[in-house]
Amino acid sequence: MRSAQIKPKPLLVCSGGTSSRCAADGHWTLDLRESYRQLHLDISSSHVTLGAGHSMKTLLSELARYRRSFPGGLSGLPGLGYILTGGISPLSRSQGLAIDQIIEIKGVWGNGESFIQSKPVASSSLKDQLTWRGLCGAAPFLAVITGLKLATQPLKPLRIWQFNLHYEQLLDLIHQAEIWPQSMSLQWIWGNEIKAYGVSILNDNDGAETFKQLQKTLLCNNIIKIDDVAGLHELPPFMLPTCSKAPTDRFHSEVVGLLSPTWGNSCDQLMKSLADLMAKRPDPRCCVAAQQLGGATRQISKDASSFIHRQAIWKPWITAAWPAGDTHIKQQSLNWLEQVWATLEPCCDGVHLAQMHPHLPWHQRELKAAFGEWLPGLQELKACHDPYGTLPPL
Repeated sequence: MRSAQIKPKPLLVCSGGTSSRCAADGHWTLDLRESYRQLHLDISSSHVTLGAGHSMKTLLSELARYRRSFPGGLSGLPGLGYILTGGISPLSRSQGLAIDQIIEIKGVWGNGESFIQSKPVASSSLKDQLTWRGLCGAAPFLAVITGLKLATQPLKPLRIWQFNLHYEQLLDLIHQAEIWPQSMSLQWIWGNEIKAYGVSILNDNDGAETFKQLQKTLLCNNIIKIDDVAGLHELPPFMLPTCSKAPTDRFHSEVVGLLSPTWGNSCDQLMKSLADLMAKRPDPRCCVAAQQLGGATRQISKDASSFIHRQAIWKPWITAAWPAGDTHIKQQSLNWLEQVWATLEPCCDGVHLAQMHPHLPWHQRELKAAFGEWLPGLQELKACHDPYGTLPPL
């Protein structure tokens, strides 16, 4: 009698920052935090070598000492996963995505073979070009990455402005933001109330003039907090506004990130539908947020990396949250997430896989929306470099 083969569960990886899924029942976790702590800036090239044991906060703080920066995200907590899955920054409109800054990748394929892969040049082989494309945007499915070499940017002072608004004002702000100069970006988060969070590069004439006009119009009737900071390493927290009645117990969450082109005229009905769903949140920590792309992120070919949605202008993401151990609210929150997703989907046909969900029923749906026609090519790379399914499934 032939014995049944037991399929092993994928290895999970914990690097220097937060992770949406670095530990789970029945899985082994590979912890890179103590063994990969290298962080070195080459002054002559302005390239930085970063080990997997560091967070983005550590990277940005160290670079700031040398008047350099990097397009980090809205939080300093993530590690290399932020970069390897795309890396959308408040400065991406002027500096590009985090993956666009990668020069060299070190790691171990799922099959156990170590490698060092350099950014392709015009004379590089097709194999090297496809391998690089797979690693930039989909590395967690193919390999354990232990280090990166990255290009850095000059440190630039920023103006951060925050204020609360209602959804009709948000609608107006979104329309305006779609024609802003590349030196400005809009982020917003919607929970019990809506908070807008703008970032602009100081000393940029176009940005300064646009901000001045905003102050005369949309911002004139709102209480606005303005912070001028030395750079991205001093970015104030971007989070759901606190509420006196908000629960303080331990909770779990799942996040789905979408990608969309210009919303244009479809935005009006979208915001109305979203307002109805926001009134039906199962838990007050459920929310919808968005981040602006465009500009420099659109100047790279979609075939250069696994981040194929280069025409995207917005990344909305949906957070379902529930008290730890409450399976009833968990299911309600996940159902609510899917309702919001269905509402946004006609305008948001792409997915940004900053969080992976092989444990949830929509994993294949996310893969198809994230990688599109490139998915079969990625699956061929996985069959070559991770034939036993050591890492998360594609």
